[in-house]
Parts: sequence; C-alpha cells; structure tokens
Amino acid sequence: MDRINPVLTSIENDERRAKSIAYSRRKWLSKLLKTGNEKIIDAYEKYDRLCTEDTENSGIMPKSGAVAPVKPLTIRELAKMSNAQIADYLNNYQETEIISMPFLAGRGLADTLAEYVESKPQRFAGDLLPFQSVRNLYQSSLLRGFLNAWKDKKTFDWAALLGFIRSILVSEHFWNEQYEDGFNYRNWVLSTAADLIAEGTKDDIHAFDTQLLPLAEEILLILVDQAQQSVSTLDNLPTDVLNSDRGRVFSAMVDYALRFARTSKSEYTDCRWPYVIRADFTKRLDRSIEPSLEFSYTLGFHLPYLMYLDKEWVHLNINRIFPQQDEDHWQAAFSGYLLHPGVREEFHSLLKAHGHYQRALSTHFADAEVRNKLVNHICTGWIEDSETLDDKTGLIYQLIYSGNPNLLAGMVYFFSERADNPSDKVKVKVIPAWRAVFEVLSAHRDETEYQKVLSPLSQWIGLIDKIDDEVLAWIKVSINYLDKVPGYAFTLSKVIEALQKHVLITPEKVGEIYLEIPESELWFLEQTQKNEVEETVRTLYKKRHNAIAEAICERFAKAGALFLRSVREEHKKP
Repeated sequence: MDRINPVLTSIENDERRAKSIAYSRRKWLSKLLKTGNEKIIDAYEKYDRLCTEDTENSGIMPKSGAVAPVKPLTIRELAKMSNAQIADYLNNYQETEIISMPFLAGRGLADTLAEYVESKPQRFAGDLLPFQSVRNLYQSSLLRGFLNAWKDKKTFDWAALLGFIRSILVSEHFWNEQYEDGFNYRNWVLSTAADLIAEGTKDDIHAFDTQLLPLAEEILLILVDQAQQSVSTLDNLPTDVLNSDRGRVFSAMVDYALRFARTSKSEYTDCRWPYVIRADFTKRLDRSIEPSLEFSYTLGFHLPYLMYLDKEWVHLNINRIFPQQDEDHWQAAFSGYLLHPGVREEFHSLLKAHGHYQRALSTHFADAEVRNKLVNHICTGWIEDSETLDDKTGLIYQLIYSGNPNLLAGMVYFFSERADNPSDKVKVKVIPAWRAVFEVLSAHRDETEYQKVLSPLSQWIGLIDKIDDEVLAWIKVSINYLDKVPGYAFTLSKVIEALQKHVLITPEKVGEIYLEIPESELWFLEQTQKNEVEETVRTLYKKRHNAIAEAICERFAKAGALFLRSVREEHKKP
C-alpha cells in the first residue's frame, strides 16, 4: 500500500489538473461561440462535458466557493430540435442533480439557450411563438442571447423580436408565474428588454428600423409601470442604478427619445422628444408618484441629453429635477449630474443660479468620486474665468474657505494631475490658489486630516516656473508631513522630479527643500529615485553651491543611504 498510495495520488492530481484545464478552456471558448464555427462548438462541448461531471468528487470548482449549474444538453443537441421542440423541452425539464442548491435549477440550461441564441439569432427570431409560454427564466435567457448578438453586430428580425416582447408583457401567463427559489426572473425579462431597446437605439449606424419606434415606445411604457425599484441608499448610486431594473428602463427611455429626436422630421426643434415620454417624465417629477432614486439619478446623469431634447422643459423644471426640499432625491440627481463626463458652462451657470452648487458644497456625499467631481466643476469654472477668488459669494472662494479637508484634497488633486503639462490658464491660477489653500491648511496643521492634504500640496511645485521665497516657505511646511500620512511615496516622487527642473533656475532653494525632506525617507529615495537625486546634487556642485550639496550628502549618509558618496568624491577639491 505504501507503493500504491503515491500512484493513486498522482492519478487523482492528474485528473484534477485535467478538469481545471478543461474549465479554463471552456471559459475561453465560450467567448468564441458567437462565431458559429463548428470546430469551436465541438471543442467547447468536449470541455463542457468534462466540467459538468461531479465537481465535488473531482475537487474542482469553477469559481471559488461556487458550484457549476447543470447543463443537461449541448448547443449541438439544441440545434437538432425545432423551436417548438426546444420550448417543449424547456417546459418539461426537471432538475434533480442539485437539489441542495435549488437556486441553480435551470440556470445551466438557460445559459446554453442564451449562448445558442447569441450564435444564431435569426434562427430564433424567425419563430418565437413557441417561447411565449416558457418560464420567465428561459425568456430572459432568450432575450439575453439576442442582446449579446446585437452587441456583436449580428442582425435579426427586430419586428418579430419586439412583437414577441410585447406579446409576453401583455400575457397573464407571464405575470402569474410563481418562483420557489427566491429569484424574480420576471424582472430579468423586464430589464433585458429595456437593455435591448437601449442597444437598438443608441447607435444610428447599428439601430433597428425607425418604423419600429412606436412599438418600442409601447413596450417602454409597460416596462416603466412594472419594473421594480431596488436602490434604497445613496452609498453606491452609479453601480446600483446601473444594475437596477428600474434604472435600466429609465436609461432606455432616454436612449429611445434621443433616437426619436435624431430621426424625426418635425419642424419643432425646441421640443424634440416624443410627447408621451415627455408627459411621463413630467408626471414623475412629483416624487410622491415616482419615489425611486433611480429616476432622480437618471435625470441628473442625462441632463445634457434632456437639454438637447427640450431646453425649455429643463429650465422650467430645474428645481423639480433637483428637488432641494427632498435631500435624498436631490443628492441622487446632483450626484448623477456630477458624474456625467465633462463640464459645460450652460449647466454650470443654470445650477449655480438656482443655488445647487452652493448646496452641494455643504452636502456630505458618501461617494468620494462625487465630491471630487464637484471640486472639478468648480475649479474648471474658475480656470475658465466664470468664478473669481475675490468674490466671497463665489463658488471657488466658498470651496477653499469651507475648510473641508475632503474638498481641499480634491482641489489639490485637480491641480496636481495637471502638473506634467499645465496650460497657461492653469499656471495663472496656481499661486493665488496655493496661497489661499495653504492659509486654510496651515491653520490646522496639527490635525491629521489637514496634514493629509498639506503633504500632497507640495506636488504643485511642478506647476510653477520659478520658486520664490513665498513658495519656498510653503514647500518647507508641506514636505515636513510626508512621513506622517499615507500615500507619501507618490508625492515625494513628483517633488523630486520637479526639483530637477528647478535646480537649474533656483539651485539654492532646491537645496533648502532637500534639507527639509524627513530623514526617514532618504533611504527610500536611494531605492526609488537614486539617479534623480544624484543629478540634482551634481548640479548643485556645478553651480558652486558646495556647502549645501555637502550638507545634503551628509544627511543621506547619516540616514544609511550612501549612494551620494561617489558624487561627493567627484567634486572634492584637489
């Protein structure tokens, strides 16, 4: 037995390795199924058979802590059936292999169906009637297959598909289905139907025929009345709304309205969107009628598109889009607005005039990205001269003198990320901004939260052309906090890089800054920026600032970083 056991162990390990390889290859091949290539399908099914064997006995899990859903048949076997036979199989399928995990029942079959539809969408679009009475789970996988096929630029009969979606949405069978495993697959159908309309309208080059827009509108109006809200907090709005059934429906309604506007021959260019959608959105501005945070976030995020669709509607309803009397809905809408890419002066002025930016400055947004976007908007407005630091009622003044370390950190980052290639407009603002921000931060320099902002403020040295006495004083204070806050390595790296430029212009001041770097970080510089430090010290020697160069070498040596010894030797007097 002592000899047999190692052999058995080796065989078992080989089997596990083979199954692990099979799973990896199946996953890779699944992405190629959409090509319809028979060799790919054959290879996928070969590895699929290996993967669907008893995972408990094999010791292989497709994902950490997960069990693969059972796949009772293959795509090739589905291909041998008519659509009516496939629907009959779906209706009669009973899963017994994973009784301990009922929530996986039917999932493997649903995935196989989606993969087959994705590879051959027109084969299904040509005869969808049999699928009107299958379970919601399989209807959702059917629609998912069409959605993925359309994303892959495949074509199919959209009239048949939209007609099918409408027919199941008005059927009693669809709404009466009960679920025993806790999953509401009906919502999966609703959200995937919305995604299909969104994908079918957002790109004019790859869109369904405009004659089908009225049918799409009818479907959307059913979806918006039935899709459930699921976002209940402000903590993770962008992701939560994106994954919300109701959020996806509202987004699809905007995409549909934009497609309608782009293709409509109406002479009325001030109001471009469909009347019914406009009326529906107007009704929902009353949050007692539409209490979902998804709607408020959608309004804010899509504000530029709504302005294109109907400028007058936006201006008339700006304070209903952003309802200041309702904190949660106002935050949801303004967060969506801030997270939309770009900053436009038209919206900046409109929202500022109605006090929304001012409110935002005193609002605690849970999402750090939202706070940073707020700072980005205000700083951009200042750079573009729509704000002035002299105006105490202005946004940039209120931002800086709010004393909020989170907002000030966002401002420091805003300018720091422009240090590599600052525009003339940015350069003009740096010194007055630095002076004001430093004034606020230094008044709280003993508090950790402010030290965390003071330290990276030293990166702004890369934004200026010359270090004067005032800047030198600011840098000396900021750099002293490098070793007291997290993330200092990046800041120190940026400062060392910038000082290489400044040592040619103000060598003595650069030397003074080097002497302020915390001793605990000198060894770190030997490991990370040895060449830059050596070059800076050489320049100090060449410009005859020998005393300060010597002092720097002594500090590094005392800290155990001896790499400047060779530079020092080069410049010893004969």
